[in-house]
Amino acid sequence: MNVKDYFRIKPFIILFAVLLAGGSTACEEPEQTIRLTSRERIQIDTLAGHQVDSMRLIMDSVCVSIYHGMIQRALDSLLELRRSEEVKLRARIQQEQKQQ
Repeated sequence: MNVKDYFRIKPFIILFAVLLAGGSTACEEPEQTIRLTSRERIQIDTLAGHQVDSMRLIMDSVCVSIYHGMIQRALDSLLELRRSEEVKLRARIQQEQKQQ
């Protein structure tokens, strides 16, 4: 395939890509709105509240079990950061002293 053939086919490739992109988005169904009565909303809120209450104990126990590990990792990270800053600062101080 030479350059002339490429430029002859290029508009068709672009048109095909645009049609393919447009056609793929046109197949979506329109979004439906759901209207709930106040009674249904109260019922859903009550069910969600019960689910959250039952999960709260599990979430709290998980939080307690990983808390110390998270604190230790955060502390290690901060110490590592400060040590690297200290090394850079000491190197800079030594370099400045050598220049004087």
